[in-house]
Amino acid sequence: MMWEVRAQLNKPNKENPSGELEWSGVLVDTQEEAEVWWKTRTSFNTKGAVHTMYDPTGKIVRTKFT
Repeated sequence: MMWEVRAQLNKPNKENPSGELEWSGVLVDTQEEAEVWWKTRTSFNTKGAVHTMYDPTGKIVRTKFT
């Protein structure tokens, strides 16, 4: 089981004809790795994104709205 750090935009990309919201994520083995990714991903000045960290059981550990 792995930790996941995910980001999802809250508005569709105008260049994406499907209209689906874009997202990206990374899977890591340890909480320490997840914390490093969290700091990296949430440090960008991204407007209109939801950042979420999940533990290996799928429970939400952190959420940040930008």
